[in-house]
Amino acid sequence: MEFRFEPELLSCMARRKKRCIAVEVAASNHSDIEVTELYLRLVSDDFARYLTDNKRYRRFDAPEATVLLPPYRLVCDDTVTFGLKRIWIFNRLTVQGIRL
Repeated sequence: MEFRFEPELLSCMARRKKRCIAVEVAASNHSDIEVTELYLRLVSDDFARYLTDNKRYRRFDAPEATVLLPPYRLVCDDTVTFGLKRIWIFNRLTVQGIRL
């Protein structure tokens, strides 16, 4: 599996001084409709160590950044691309190549 990172995301990670991206699954079933989606966030090195040691996350080190995937199975393509989408003043991490 190959990981690619868009330049905007790498510059945002450098500004925040974080190298790790955690991929999690967020689920909501508070109504008649159940919603499940991927949740991406930048985490510190200490929290990344906590996820790998205590929560059994899988760690993939790339030259630019580290990706943490949950212990359960996700459908991943050969190439996974992480990016950054900016909406007004808010930043949102995006991913292509990982599905539930």
